[in-house]
Amino acid sequence: MSDVMHPQPFAVLLRWVLTELEQNQSIFGLHRTLFYTPEPASLTTTEVFAHPLATPIGPGAGPHTQLAQNIISAWLSGGRFIELKTVQIMDELEIPRPCIDMADEGYNVEWSQELKLDQSLDEYVKAWALIHILRRVLGFEGRVPFGTVFNMSVGYDLEGVQSPPMTRFMDRLQDASAEIEPLRAVLAEQFPQFADIEIPVRIVDNVTLSTMHGCPPDEIERIAVYLLEERGLHTVVKLNPTLLGKERVLSILHDHLGFTGIDIPDRVFDHDLQYGRAVSLIANLKEVAARQGLTFGVKLSNTLAMANHRGVLPGEEMYMSGRALYPVTINLFRKLVREFDGDLNVSYSAGADALNITAILACGAMTVTAVSDFLKPGGYSRMLQYLENMEADMRARGVTSLEELARERMANLERAATDSLVDPRYKKGYHPYGLPKVESGLDLFDCITAPCTAQCAVQQDVPEDAWLIAQGDVDRALEVSLARNPLPGVT
Repeated sequence: MSDVMHPQPFAVLLRWVLTELEQNQSIFGLHRTLFYTPEPASLTTTEVFAHPLATPIGPGAGPHTQLAQNIISAWLSGGRFIELKTVQIMDELEIPRPCIDMADEGYNVEWSQELKLDQSLDEYVKAWALIHILRRVLGFEGRVPFGTVFNMSVGYDLEGVQSPPMTRFMDRLQDASAEIEPLRAVLAEQFPQFADIEIPVRIVDNVTLSTMHGCPPDEIERIAVYLLEERGLHTVVKLNPTLLGKERVLSILHDHLGFTGIDIPDRVFDHDLQYGRAVSLIANLKEVAARQGLTFGVKLSNTLAMANHRGVLPGEEMYMSGRALYPVTINLFRKLVREFDGDLNVSYSAGADALNITAILACGAMTVTAVSDFLKPGGYSRMLQYLENMEADMRARGVTSLEELARERMANLERAATDSLVDPRYKKGYHPYGLPKVESGLDLFDCITAPCTAQCAVQQDVPEDAWLIAQGDVDRALEVSLARNPLPGVT
C-alpha cells in the first residue's frame, strides 16, 4: 500500500470491475450481498436541485471521494448524493502524515485534494461513466431512475476560484464532452456490450463552496455570487461551527459532553465568519439565487479548528469531526433555521451516523453526508445501515416520504438539538475502554487483522466464524473453527 494515490485508466477499472464481479461476486472488495438495490417505490426517494435522488445520503467531500474506485464503492453501498473532494488552484500540496486520527472523535490535518486538478477531473468523469455502466451490469437500467447527483466542491478564495485552471475545471465538469468521448471509444473497441449506454456530458450543475477558516465574509459572498450568476450553479456555502460563538461551543463540548481536554484559541473564533454577518450573507444569497432561478443553501458544518492537544498529528492546529461535532452542529442548525423561520436549505454533515440519520432528515436536511463514520470498520457499507434504519423508522412513524418525515421540521429540530446535549452517545465517557488494537506495530494499516483474532492464543478466525453462523451455515462455521483450533480434538 502506498501513501500516494495512483489513478488507474478507465479500461483497467472497468475490466477490474467485470472480472472481480464474475470471479468473486464483489467489486473493489465489496461483496455483492452488500450492494444497495434501489426500488422503484422507495421511501428514501427525494429530489435535490430539481434532480431525482434515490437516497439522500452519501460520502462527504473528503478522503472518500478522490479516486474513481472510492466513489464507485460509495455508490454501490447506497450513496446517491456524492460530494466530490474539494479542489483548489494549489494542487501540489505536501500532505502531512499521518493526516487523520480517528481514535474516538475525529481529527485531521488534511484539507484539499491530493491529486492534480486534471487528475481529479479525470477521476470524477471516470466514476460518472462507470456508474452509468454499472446500472446495466447490476440490472438497474430501465427499472429505476438514475437517482444520483454529483456535487462539485471548490475553494478557497475568489482569486483561486476564478483562475484559468479552476474555471477550466468547472467548465469541464459542466460539459465533459471532450473527456467522455475517449471513454466511448474505449467502450466501442474493448467493451462493445456497453457502447450504446448514454453518458450525460453535464456531470454537475451544483457546487458547494468551501472557504478557509478566516476567509473574509465579503469574499465568501463574492465567490457565491460568482458561482450563482456567472456559472449558473445551484450553490451551497459551507459554514463553520464557530458561528455558535466561543462560549456556546465550549459549553457544549466541556460542560455537556465532557470533552474537557479540547482547547480552542480565541483567534479561531475571531477570524471566522461572525453570526450576524452570516445571517445577512445568507439572506443576500437567497435573493441572488431566487433571481437566477437557482437553489441556495448552507452546508452544516465544516470541521472545528482547535489546538492540537493529542499530539498524534503533526502541527499546532487540527480540525475536529465525528460524534463530538454533532451536538455543536445540530444546535447551529436549529439556530439558523429559527433565524429564517424554517425557510433555509441545509445540507448536513457533522457526526452523522446510522443512529441519528432519521432525526437529521426529520429536521428538514436536504441531504446528509458523512466522512468520519466511513473511516470506521465497515467503511462505505455502513451506509446500508443508514438506509435500513431510515426505512424502519419511517414505517414506525407511519410516514411515506422524506417530505412527510420533515413535516414538523421546527419541532423536530428543537427535540434533536436538546437531546444531543444529554444523549450518552455523544459524551466523552461513552467509550470507557481502551482501543481494541493488536500489539504489533502496523504502518499504513491500523487493523488488518481483527483484534479478537490476534489476541486468541490459536488465532481463531472469529469474524469468519460469526459471519457464517449469522448466515445460517453452521457446518461451514464448524469447519472454520476446526481449521485453526486443535483443542476440540485433544480435550
